[in-house]
Amino acid sequence: MARPLSEQKHDAILDAAATLVAAQGIGASTAQIARAAKVAEGTVFTYFPTKDALLNALFVRLETRLSMALGTHFPTDADGHGLLQHAWNALIAWGSTYPVDRMALRQLKVSERISEQTRAECAGLFGSMLQRLEASLAGHIDADRLPFYLGRVLINLLETTLEAMAAEPERRQALQQAGFDLFWKGIQR
Repeated sequence: MARPLSEQKHDAILDAAATLVAAQGIGASTAQIARAAKVAEGTVFTYFPTKDALLNALFVRLETRLSMALGTHFPTDADGHGLLQHAWNALIAWGSTYPVDRMALRQLKVSERISEQTRAECAGLFGSMLQRLEASLAGHIDADRLPFYLGRVLINLLETTLEAMAAEPERRQALQQAGFDLFWKGIQR
C-alpha cells in the first residue's frame, strides 16, 4: 500500500522551486529543487510526474496568490482611476511582501513550459476583476492598446517602482504614488 502524500513535502517542493526559479530561471534542475526542499529527487516526481507539471503547478500557485491579493477589498463601485489605483497598490504590496514569488512568476510568465491550459485556468482567476478594470478604462485608453498597457507597461513600471522603493525605503509611499501617477497620466487620451 502506498503512503499518503504529505502536504508539507508538496509545499516544500513548491517553495524550493519558487526560490530557485526566481534566482536561476526555469533552468533550475529538479535535483537542485529536491536538495533545497530537503527531499530525494525521486520524491519530487512522486508529487509532480514531470518538471513541466511542477512548473505549471507553481504557476497556478503563484497566480492564485496574486489574484487573492488583487481581489482583497476590490472596489466594485469605483471608477477607472480608483480601480487602477487599487490594482497598483495591491500589486506593489504583493510584490514587496513576496519578492521571490514575484520574480518566479515573472520567469514563468515568459516560459514556453507553461501550458495554454494552465494559462487559461489562471486567466479565469482574474476574470471579473480584469473585465471590470478594462471596462472602466475604456474611456482612457485606446482599446487596441489596452492589453499592451496593462500587460507590459504597467508591469514593467511596477518592477521599476519596486526597485526604487527597495533602494530608497524612506521614500516608499512617495515612489509608489509617483509610479502610479506616471502610468495614469501616460494612458490619458
